[in-house]
Amino acid sequence: MSCPDFENIRLNRKTLTFQPPVEKLFLQQGMASRIWLFRIGLILFFIVYISLQFYHVKGLSFFILFFFLLFIILMVGYIIEYQARMLFLKSSLLQQLKKEAKKKEGLKNNEIFRTNNSLMLEILAHTEAEAQLRQSEEKYRNLVTSLPEGIFIVQDREIVFVNPGMERLTGWGADELIGKSADLLFLKHPARDPGIDILPMDFFIRKDGQKIFIEKSFVEILYGLNPALLFSARDITEKITATLEKNRLQKELEKAKKMEAFGILAGGVAHDLNNVLSGLSSIPDLLLMDLPKDSPLAEQVKLVKESGRKALSIVDELLTLARGSVKIRVPVQFNNLIEDYLNSLEFMELINNYPDVEIVKNYDSGLPLLTASKLHMQKIIMNLISNAVEAVGEKKGRVVLKTGLASFNHQRIKGYEIIEKGRFLRFTVMDTGHGISGEDMDHIFEPFYSKKILHRSGTGLGLSIVWNVVHDHKGYIHVSSRKGRTFFTIYFPLPDRIQKADMKVDASVLFTLSDYSGNNEAILVVEDIPLQQKITSNMLKRIGYKVEAVSSGEEAILYVRTHQIDLVVLDMNLSFGLNGYETYEQLLLIDPKIKAIITSGQEMTGHVEKVKALGAGEFIKKPFSFQTLGLAIKKELKDREIQA
Repeated sequence: MSCPDFENIRLNRKTLTFQPPVEKLFLQQGMASRIWLFRIGLILFFIVYISLQFYHVKGLSFFILFFFLLFIILMVGYIIEYQARMLFLKSSLLQQLKKEAKKKEGLKNNEIFRTNNSLMLEILAHTEAEAQLRQSEEKYRNLVTSLPEGIFIVQDREIVFVNPGMERLTGWGADELIGKSADLLFLKHPARDPGIDILPMDFFIRKDGQKIFIEKSFVEILYGLNPALLFSARDITEKITATLEKNRLQKELEKAKKMEAFGILAGGVAHDLNNVLSGLSSIPDLLLMDLPKDSPLAEQVKLVKESGRKALSIVDELLTLARGSVKIRVPVQFNNLIEDYLNSLEFMELINNYPDVEIVKNYDSGLPLLTASKLHMQKIIMNLISNAVEAVGEKKGRVVLKTGLASFNHQRIKGYEIIEKGRFLRFTVMDTGHGISGEDMDHIFEPFYSKKILHRSGTGLGLSIVWNVVHDHKGYIHVSSRKGRTFFTIYFPLPDRIQKADMKVDASVLFTLSDYSGNNEAILVVEDIPLQQKITSNMLKRIGYKVEAVSSGEEAILYVRTHQIDLVVLDMNLSFGLNGYETYEQLLLIDPKIKAIITSGQEMTGHVEKVKALGAGEFIKKPFSFQTLGLAIKKELKDREIQA
């Protein structure tokens, strides 16, 4: 057998740091005994070897044999003891290794348990988090789904989610929106009103073609672990419409206030001018009646009369600006009024200045009668046509005149003005002139706002008169213009039952002096303006009446109490004391059958209607002619004779 490797035993022992102290002591004792046996064996071997060298000496053979056997026994014992101890050591080491392995396995199992436990806790936490996430997702999905506002998510400029509210808002289904470019939902309003303070605001066209305004906001989110934008969209069409309507009404109110203020001013000025200028139209008539027909002064007197007529026409335009001035309305045939103007000397003079302008007529032959002020309709026609001709100017162009009917039964029509539902008579004037700029469009109906050369044509009141007359007749104006084409369209409301017109409305009738001359009837003139009082008195005397004049209502009452009169010419606007209405009330108390005609420098007002309701006769507007005054008096005296 080979010798044991003690060095290896030491090395192995060093590695067994986990051995208990008893095993270490056992190893040390075994090592000491083996060293002792080995040393004795060496000594015996040395003795036997020496003895063999001296084998020839008698008596030594037994001794040598004894020591040799003893050596053999010791060496065998040494080997047996060594093997026994090594077996014990291996057994001990094996047990120790098993214990260590069990210990390590226990530690490992413990670590695995802790790891498994930690994993289980993480799995439970993850499962609970997933459940909470699903619950949260379900809650927010229900919230987003039930919101009335539109919700959509955009990722990489592509729509990836829309809620039912967005489907209702746009009219498009989710399958039609998802996957489409986000530009589909980002159409900006092409003409945003700067007066609307709502941002950000988009203009959107629904699937059905309806135009709506939407207000959007957004937040950044993660959608599918990638950045995205979540938008909310709200329909603010009603809000915008209300704002636009409010702005429109505000502008209309401001315009109406401006026109009303100017109308009040114009009405007051016109009334005073009428009294001052009335002599320019009346006195020339008196002079012409007294002058011989071949008198050289007759032409100069006629020029004075024509100047007075033009001055009074301007005053009449000022009066037209006074809103509410339209009181007398009669059935008129609109096509005939247009033709009357086109055949007038005034239009002939206008078209001679612009010979290259072509007038195109497109009339509706079945146009019904319109209940309106004939005088004011003539002013509308004259102003719109003359403006159109002057807009074309000296170049070659056209002015188109068109009449017809229009019905708006379903909704209001938005244009320059909002036109309510109903049936209308429509009058359109189109010209191929230079057009109206956007800057001028908001001011064209303001008094004296004109781009024409000053004093070249008109007074700057033409379109202001049109605006006032149209609105006094509860009508509407629509204006549209671009370079080379401008449209003015007037809408006059028609009653449900309309009267057809197949014939021309009353033509002017020529009267002779005998048709309106008096027969020395007693007339009382009640007029507070001395000049007007004198003119009226002279006119009445010239046509055959006996005339007395007073300056106030109180004087008239005193005169009627003491004198017999046939008729009173009563001014409605007496400056001092009783007005015309109060004066006529008192006169009726004195003589219930007293006859009267009413005069005023303004159009028929509420006071005039009240006086007529009491029984007064004709109303004539200053300044009046011989014929107008004489016919009114003649008619009133004749009616009273019939009643008597």
